[in-house]
Amino acid sequence: MNNDIRPANLYLTLAKVGVFAFVLMSAYQYLKDHFYPEISLADSHLHTVVFTTLLATTAAFFVLRKQQSLLSMLGAEADERRGTEEALRKSEEKFRSIVESANEGVLQVDSDCTITYANRTMASMLGYPVEEMLGRPLTDYLFPEEIDLHNNRMAERARSLDGRYECRLRHRDGSVRWALVSATARTDDGRFAGSFAMYTDITGRKQAEEVLQRHTEDLTRLHQQLASANREANLYLDILTHDIKNTENVANLYADLLIETLDGDARTYAEKLQRSIRKSIEILNNVSTIRRIHQPSAGHSCVDLDTVIRDEVAQFPEDIIRYEATGHTILADDLLPEVFSNLIGNAVKFGGPDVEITIRVDDEDGFARVSVEDTGPGVPDDQKEEIFRRYEKRRRGVGEGLGLFLVQVLIERYGGRIWVEDRVPGATDAGAAFRFTLRKAVGDEPGVPADDDGRGARLP
Repeated sequence: MNNDIRPANLYLTLAKVGVFAFVLMSAYQYLKDHFYPEISLADSHLHTVVFTTLLATTAAFFVLRKQQSLLSMLGAEADERRGTEEALRKSEEKFRSIVESANEGVLQVDSDCTITYANRTMASMLGYPVEEMLGRPLTDYLFPEEIDLHNNRMAERARSLDGRYECRLRHRDGSVRWALVSATARTDDGRFAGSFAMYTDITGRKQAEEVLQRHTEDLTRLHQQLASANREANLYLDILTHDIKNTENVANLYADLLIETLDGDARTYAEKLQRSIRKSIEILNNVSTIRRIHQPSAGHSCVDLDTVIRDEVAQFPEDIIRYEATGHTILADDLLPEVFSNLIGNAVKFGGPDVEITIRVDDEDGFARVSVEDTGPGVPDDQKEEIFRRYEKRRRGVGEGLGLFLVQVLIERYGGRIWVEDRVPGATDAGAAFRFTLRKAVGDEPGVPADDDGRGARLP
């Protein structure tokens, strides 16, 4: 019950009893004077005393009854208040237990930025006991260079603006503690009363970020050094390769001249020497191709397939190769000639002295299907799948299986596939056909429009 209401109810009751008593006394006096005008003074006093006693007893009865009602109401209110106070106490204990056991630091400051509350986690984060932190300004736990920024943030709290930010705190031993802060303003009757904030320790994360940043910088510097060293090494390798090729070409030329002037065992030895020189030239060319494959590609562009084939066919005797131009434009890079050079070279090398080679180009669902067919001994069925992976699986030397392995890699780079078939279906002694596909440029196939720039599509 409201404290202002209780006295008003009591005074109203007394006023009612007083008025009631006055009315009854007035009526009694009037009736006595009217009906008993001759009554003696002693009888009048006796009757008045009796009536007054009855009236007082009745008034006391009503007052006591009202008082009992008021006392009951006061008792109920007292019980209700005790229950409310107990619930509030339990709520405060529960809240304090949650705050004290939280993994985050909890800090409360007043409008002067003086600490009024700190939980154990917050104190432990800074290396102080809770009692030592209370009553001290928050700036005692900041680095000097952070104070201006802190004042700006408190000014935002004074404008009732909440904040979420990272800050540096000064540990008792002088070390840095990074914290993620979520702060909210406190008000009292509309006036700024300070700030309440949650502090999450992110020191470990910050240290990891710094280590990662230093590692990234080291890797960047190392990458730059490696790139510079790679460019320098490639320059030396280019010079070395060029000089070795020139030397081998001259040696091969002199070997040809020497063979023409010799007979018998001397000629045999000279021919073996020439074969070794040519093998060395082949190995050097393969190594050069490997280097070019592993260098960053400039991307695929539209290539005239007919021009590439004719340039490679020109490197071999004309009477052993048959080819008819088809006018296909495909997507490839400057390593495509290595594919034809290797396949034609293998057909010449392993096909025998009377080998004949046919090159065909057909359409196949957006691809150009190329066949390099020869009349040599063919490829056994159990080797048709292995032949392109022999170098990758065996690693038995630079030259063995390397050429076809490079062809496989290049074809896959262009977005096609390669396989081996018998030249004549069902005849194992009628030569081999190396077939592969190359993605055609958009616009090369009838009914397919070219891109706006006219260069055709590129591989995704």
